[in-house]
Amino acid sequence: MNTKTNTLIILDSLKYKEREGILKDSLSTYCNAEFYYTYYENNLVKFFHGLAVVGNLLSHLAYWTISFNAACKLFFFRKKLSHKIFINPIVAIFYCFLLNLSRRKEIVVIAGFLFEAKKNKLYFNLRKKFVNVCYKNASSIVVYSKNEISLYSEWFPELANKFVFIKYGRDFDIFEENTYTSIDAYIASGGVSNRDFKTLISAFRVIQKGGSELKCKIATRPQACAEPDKLPNVSVLYDIRIDRFGSFLDKSLFVIIPLANTFLSAGHMALLESMYRKKIILITDIPAVRDYVDENTVFFYNAEDPEDMAIKIKYIYDNINTEAVVRKSLLAHEYYQTDYNFASLLTRIVKYSISS
Repeated sequence: MNTKTNTLIILDSLKYKEREGILKDSLSTYCNAEFYYTYYENNLVKFFHGLAVVGNLLSHLAYWTISFNAACKLFFFRKKLSHKIFINPIVAIFYCFLLNLSRRKEIVVIAGFLFEAKKNKLYFNLRKKFVNVCYKNASSIVVYSKNEISLYSEWFPELANKFVFIKYGRDFDIFEENTYTSIDAYIASGGVSNRDFKTLISAFRVIQKGGSELKCKIATRPQACAEPDKLPNVSVLYDIRIDRFGSFLDKSLFVIIPLANTFLSAGHMALLESMYRKKIILITDIPAVRDYVDENTVFFYNAEDPEDMAIKIKYIYDNINTEAVVRKSLLAHEYYQTDYNFASLLTRIVKYSISS
């Protein structure tokens, strides 16, 4: 007799449809999985990403609109599957809002919850109230950093028993469609949220004063980093999207991931993609990163310390082909293959959701 749960998993990219068979097979021991796909990288959203002043706001409005439409479709047309796992947390909050308006009871697991403090206290408290209302009937809320459990439990005491830490995972090869080309050797950096490009730029000013011609390229959005003045060895690229980011990393000497000094999840996507691509990694030493890697797999620098970063950059460059340095990248790649691909993430979440 088959007692496995019929589970609907809501994904955050249409690209995973290419892996549907593999993903179903990897979960077949634990549940009968079906998938619902959401798609955000349309031409309008890509256009918003490139706008300097209002791009961030317009991008978020587009995400929310797409997510609300998806939540409505799930609520009205996929009601028969009462066990749902949301890898897309934006769709999840709208879905839970609709679910609370009805008397329908479901098992709902939300993965990738991220909530940041805001300077405007009224706005911050209104957002907290909305989350409390929407998620009061959620079964579990998955976070990707251990420290977030204590932080969110303090902010959301009514939801404290719902938070659980599960390590993140993602596939990257399916997103690479275009190639990045460069005639110069460069160190790669990038990302948008919770980044500290100020420290990175300051570190390269230190390096430049020492007479080095090392170059760094930052792939980001206008709202995250402006082109630095009088620093020719650092350039900011605003035209690198997800379909070229992997190639951008591949072509680099090594990767720097400069993160804000935060307790929140930060840099996991860039970190895991760099591990997948066997890159040597220099990353900020913060708790959210320590949940995934250690000194055996990456180089750390002290948060908000450009001098320390500059020292580490020079050391990696001077020793880039030595066994001790290369070994880190190879071990990091091994960890990615076994623990941090997308099937591993889904397996961890499904196993937890059916056992709790």
